[in-house]
Amino acid sequence: MKKKVLSTALALMMPFTCVTGVYAAEEQPAAETAETMDEAAQAESAAQSEAESEAAAAEEEFLQGNCEFSVIEADESTGQAKLTYIEGVTPIIEADGLKFKDMNKNGELDVYEDYRQDTDTRVADLISQMNAEEEVGLLFCVNTQLADARHMVQEFGLTCQLFNLNGTPITITNTLNNLQASAEAERLGVPMVFTSDREFNAFGGYIDKSHEGFGTANDPELAYELASYYGKAMRAVGIHVTFEPYANEIGAQYGENPEHIASIVHEEIRGLEENGLASCTKHWIGRGGDSSFGKARSVAQNFDNWMVGWEAALSGGSEWVMTNCGGTGISNTVDVKWDKETMSYLRDTLGFDGVVVTDWWALGGGPSNPGRMSGITAEGVDLGEQTIGWLYNEALANGTDMFGSGGMYHDYSDWESAPSSNYPDAIIDGLESGEVEKANVDQAATRILRFKFNKGLFENPYCDVDAAVELCASPEWAANPTEITNDEELRAARNPYEVELTERLQTESAVLVKNDNNILPLSKDAKIYIDGSNSTALDGYKKYIADMGATVVDSMEEADVIVGDYGKIDDATELFIEDAQDIGKPIVLTMNTTKPNAYALENADAVLYLSYSQAADHGSTEGGFVTGTSPWIYVDMLFGEKEPGGIITKEIARDEVSDNDQWKDLAGDQGASPYVRLMVQATMEDDENHASPNNWGDPLVTYQFGMSYGQDPDFKYSCLILPTVQLTEEVESGSSTTTQTTLVNETKAGEPFSVYALLRNNGADGLTTVQAKANGEVVAEKIMTVEGGSWRVVQMELTLDAGEYTIEVGDQTGTITITE
Repeated sequence: MKKKVLSTALALMMPFTCVTGVYAAEEQPAAETAETMDEAAQAESAAQSEAESEAAAAEEEFLQGNCEFSVIEADESTGQAKLTYIEGVTPIIEADGLKFKDMNKNGELDVYEDYRQDTDTRVADLISQMNAEEEVGLLFCVNTQLADARHMVQEFGLTCQLFNLNGTPITITNTLNNLQASAEAERLGVPMVFTSDREFNAFGGYIDKSHEGFGTANDPELAYELASYYGKAMRAVGIHVTFEPYANEIGAQYGENPEHIASIVHEEIRGLEENGLASCTKHWIGRGGDSSFGKARSVAQNFDNWMVGWEAALSGGSEWVMTNCGGTGISNTVDVKWDKETMSYLRDTLGFDGVVVTDWWALGGGPSNPGRMSGITAEGVDLGEQTIGWLYNEALANGTDMFGSGGMYHDYSDWESAPSSNYPDAIIDGLESGEVEKANVDQAATRILRFKFNKGLFENPYCDVDAAVELCASPEWAANPTEITNDEELRAARNPYEVELTERLQTESAVLVKNDNNILPLSKDAKIYIDGSNSTALDGYKKYIADMGATVVDSMEEADVIVGDYGKIDDATELFIEDAQDIGKPIVLTMNTTKPNAYALENADAVLYLSYSQAADHGSTEGGFVTGTSPWIYVDMLFGEKEPGGIITKEIARDEVSDNDQWKDLAGDQGASPYVRLMVQATMEDDENHASPNNWGDPLVTYQFGMSYGQDPDFKYSCLILPTVQLTEEVESGSSTTTQTTLVNETKAGEPFSVYALLRNNGADGLTTVQAKANGEVVAEKIMTVEGGSWRVVQMELTLDAGEYTIEVGDQTGTITITE
């Protein structure tokens, strides 16, 4: 058994912020602290810590340094492939007038080294030459620190690592090249695959693409253009796989409409894949907002609708899929890796033959649930009673290829103590004992190596720094690389084409939800008081408002209009609104990356929802950078230089009770009665791609709603319905008596009753507050959003004392008797 080695699970950030390494010393006493150590021991420990820190810093500096590699250019006329390699590490062999890399350094041209051979032949030859440690090393992807990255290659044979790198195109490209060099020096020279939780890194800020923004923008063509650039840029710096997208199920970041989800997902993945960056769609078979399909399922069991986004992802060319660790699937029993039906649906029904990688803490545990994997499979197998070898083998047999992990151990004798780690020796020893089947390991290794060969990594694993800078940076920054300290400098450093697309997305993904009296856009002559929850963004807003020619005032009393920019409705937001209301000033409320609720729509005169966020959901964002809508774009929208153009992609509920009552695998049923919900369900069953009606339920804000500047709604009311009772009386007519039945509007005092009306909008998208009046007095109010050219049913609950009443809803009137 090899020595126990642990790599920390911290994600990498560099060069602006570097995470200091933490190492587990072998045989370290478990409970010893600084207070119990004598001075000599403390000094020794401090010296060891300092030495480790210095070694880590030296390793990071080395990896960020320029990587010198040699190039043999491609020649189509002869069939010569482009070769990049380290001189003195990999010899070059000549055969039939062509040059090849001698990756195993044996002086011969092996089949796997011959780029003229087909991929499967090369893969089979390479696997035949691998020992158990080398082959099993293919089956793991680990996030590691720079100080530990080369060690992971040398100690565990790992050739897949997760890096969410911060830095410029120069430092990132050099780092990944230097790590490729470490893999090239190994016995067989198998190249690295680098993965990332991001689709894009705008260098200078640890950011992600705007997940929800892609959906609310409702622009598949823009999604394709951005993804195309992201694919080029990430490949240029040396990343091969992005763990994106993960908004491809009902209710995730792209909303509830299967057609809409599929259109965005397909174009996004197509853009990534056509430009060299492999998409790893996730999480099979999870959902944004819920940990698994199992937890989102209702009595509807809408699996076919759920799969529309997944089918679009695979048809778009996604080469990898990530499982949802801990999430259940079709059988709704155990983690999907051990759910044969779920994995078979992916591999057999959908025909996916790419790489399947687990999410992290693959064998159980995780940040909130330490310990072994548990649950009983559909076949009756208790996972908690199985050995680690059995779990690996079963996952491989079901179609898993690679295990994601924050750390690596050799010693798996006490694997419950580090549930987020992985153990190659468990598979290696299992191969020897027969607990792990060689065919299962070969199947996974084949898919992984096939990916590497098809990407040309065996011939050309290195990336050109100058080419990366030319693609990712502006000409000005490329000519004079400088440190980036603020948003303006970051914008100036990035490729102008990418900046233009990003800023288009910022405006297209902003949703105007309310605009009473056409307050927006603001007049440039206005005096504006602005406040918000992000002080860095607020400073930018004030600067750009002043640049627009408007006046920023220091108090609400001086202002013509009061603008607030908040990330949530909390005490600070409510106090801001109340203060503005107390002095009678109009309020423009911006909900920044948080959907507006009933309170916001009831109390602000205009509401702008900014869905755009580049905040990284794994790891922290770089200090000092605004990761939401840029201040200059926000101000342009306030004054009408740019116009918000987004739509609401997922119905906003009126309250938490209504939201919890929704069927999570059904679209368009917020606030719907059971009768209406079944009508929605039937519509979804008739066509899994169908966009369910957005006006059958009773949400606060409907799907597809989004107002436009200067375009007004035109509301018309009809069909007022009041509660009725049936009165029967006998009527004598000559010698005969007949029974006569009449309907009258009547109900009992003190008992709630509903009134209904049909509300049509013959103009543009708009919001109105519907009032119900009884004898001229407002007794109920309700916010209704209605798309232009559409309609909604208004239902309002009233409770009245005994008497005769005239009920008004809009311009519709009716009379009702309230009896004792």
